[in-house]
Amino acid sequence: MLRIETLRGAHELECLRSRWEWLERHCEYTLFQSYELNRRAAEWFAARETAHVVFAESDSGLAIIPAVRRERELGLIGETLFDYRDVLSAGAPEVLAEAWHELARLGLPLEVTALRGGAVRSRWQPLAPFEFCNAPMIRHSQISAEEFASAHRKSAKASRRLAREGLRLTREPDGARQAAEWLYRRKTEWRGASTNLFLDGQRQDFMLNILNDSVYGCSSWRYLSSTGEIAAVLVSFDHSGCRHFYTIHHDPLWDRFSPGQVMIFDVACESLREGLDVDFMTGECPYKNRLATTQIPLYRVHATVEQMAGMEAVVLRSAA
Repeated sequence: MLRIETLRGAHELECLRSRWEWLERHCEYTLFQSYELNRRAAEWFAARETAHVVFAESDSGLAIIPAVRRERELGLIGETLFDYRDVLSAGAPEVLAEAWHELARLGLPLEVTALRGGAVRSRWQPLAPFEFCNAPMIRHSQISAEEFASAHRKSAKASRRLAREGLRLTREPDGARQAAEWLYRRKTEWRGASTNLFLDGQRQDFMLNILNDSVYGCSSWRYLSSTGEIAAVLVSFDHSGCRHFYTIHHDPLWDRFSPGQVMIFDVACESLREGLDVDFMTGECPYKNRLATTQIPLYRVHATVEQMAGMEAVVLRSAA
């Protein structure tokens, strides 16, 4: 017997916690599919996007679509701050298809950026994902910290130069809040070629809340000068054997030394020493691509109401 339910507010998600966390433990998802981050984001951004989470369960399967309703379309929880998106499901694919059919009843199209990797793309294939960009990565199984440093001699030289200038790399739990405050408040001053998400104070405060509670092994790495001033900060998350480099910023006074790029190299070296993969996250930059050993393809979805409503028929045809 199929049970299907729609939860229309962040306060209602608690009833799904045990099932949601079971899916986290038994399936391969990123930290952006975690119950904790989704619950917090649904609550924090409730005025911008209303939670409309569809839950479906039967004896043969379980599915959760962490959807939100915006003004003109549907999306997934996380506002603009979750790099990787997915639904959560296990067991019979028809259960997830029923959840999609229920979501389609709202009569709104769905926009999602970005699905991560080929396996996720396959689950979403009936909704016609298309290429978005890549996420550069370093896999520790492909290269050791020593081999990595040797392969990037210019970066290693730049790191030694910063050390001679008096900068030292620190990762101190008691300084995480101070460093994160510095990063996200300073982000408002940055004007670059790409969109600056953190001109928005509510997004800044959400990230500071996450960091303050040390969710998912978050860390603030910083370059400190000999006088204790911050030259650059990197915020990272550790999840399932991977360190995700989430946000970075540096003081323009140090521009000529490129401390942001050097910090990415230094923290990558440290991560490899710890036996972790390194994820440079959404988007490709030349200096990240040079350091990466692999690229993970990312995809977007612009799905119509008809496509979502028709998922069950697609599943049945595939099973035939």
